[in-house]
Amino acid sequence: MKKKNVAIYEKFKNEPDLLYSHLMELNTGVIAIIMTIIVLEIQPPTNLVHYADFLHDIGIFFITFLIVGKFWYDLHNSYAYHIYRPGKSIAIVDLLLLGTLSLMPVMAKWVMLTPSSISIANYGVVFLVANLLLAILQILGFRDTFEIDSKTTIRITILRTGVAIVFNLILIALFFVSPYLSMILYLGFPIVSFIVSMGPKPGPRPENDKNK
Repeated sequence: MKKKNVAIYEKFKNEPDLLYSHLMELNTGVIAIIMTIIVLEIQPPTNLVHYADFLHDIGIFFITFLIVGKFWYDLHNSYAYHIYRPGKSIAIVDLLLLGTLSLMPVMAKWVMLTPSSISIANYGVVFLVANLLLAILQILGFRDTFEIDSKTTIRITILRTGVAIVFNLILIALFFVSPYLSMILYLGFPIVSFIVSMGPKPGPRPENDKNK
């Protein structure tokens, strides 16, 4: 009976480590599928008349591909530096983020078929919600692994997220004035985000996590 209790205890003790691995695998798998589905939404031109639309769809594809790739990169960094032993709250937010990102192919197809202010605005809203969920995930997962205190780290994340939110709101407003200009700006957003998202230098991994 004692051995059984010890075995159960060990399972509970190792559960966060298992969840960590499963979430990492799930994130990579789901995002890979999302990025594949996006390219499948492109319809080849039947004649030269539709070639301009074909190039437009390719542009939407690359924008969406880079945006989703940016989220994969941010998730990778979040689990590499912020999250070591995730719990239920981390898992829930992670799943909500993946669910939101799964809407990106639908939004991309909508923009491809009907490039209007409404379709592009909805595209931006989905992107905005995904950014908010990513910020929540990072804040929930912070550990004392940075060379600065956790409160400062959280403030940096909130500030960075605030800048992203303001930028998104500006783009959403711009959608109703110049949809195509806003989409061009979205093309540069992932590149800017990569630069802005360079967080503080991580400190040494906790001793109890080095042997994972």
